[in-house]
Amino acid sequence: MTRVKICGLTTGSDVKHAASYGAWACGFVLSESPRRVDVARAAQLTPLCGAGLAVAVVTTETPAWIAGAVVAGGFGAVQLSAGADGPSVAAVRAAALSRGLRPLVIAAADTEGADEADLVLLDARTPEAYGGTGRRLNWRTLAAADLPRERLVLAGGLLPSNADGAIKLVRPFAVDVSSGIERSPGVKDLRLMRTFFGVVAGADISGGAVT
Repeated sequence: MTRVKICGLTTGSDVKHAASYGAWACGFVLSESPRRVDVARAAQLTPLCGAGLAVAVVTTETPAWIAGAVVAGGFGAVQLSAGADGPSVAAVRAAALSRGLRPLVIAAADTEGADEADLVLLDARTPEAYGGTGRRLNWRTLAAADLPRERLVLAGGLLPSNADGAIKLVRPFAVDVSSGIERSPGVKDLRLMRTFFGVVAGADISGGAVT
């Protein structure tokens, strides 16, 4: 079963809908972004995730700051999106452990120590942004690559119209969508969100590779 992470959430209504549709994870961007929420606001939103995992999405913040945000925001997971520009997996784990925490760690593939992360993020970047760009990766190239598919979180340019093909080609553990289901940055289109969940479920049911 392919899990769904809804990222860039900023409103209580959107978080509740994501949870009601069965989101595996809800992502809250704590770094500079049009979708940024501060830690205090995140602490109001994370309890609305239901059974979903609340993920602190960070970039170049220090491990100590990240650990503090996890505590204050009520997060169960951390997503390291800046790759080599951000802290290592080991440093973040050590800082979290010093606070008595063991959050699940999702790390961009070029993060130092990404092999030690629980899950590996594949996303499309631009010089201006570490994620949420709406650009897609080359899924056919990824399909042919030797990748830890049971640990992959696929992001970048996913839409209700293309998620089926992406899942069938890449076979990730989870798909991560943000801009592809928005009306404006940080405000989700509930019709698109609901459709996205349906497409993912349909891709799992139909199976088979895209040719």
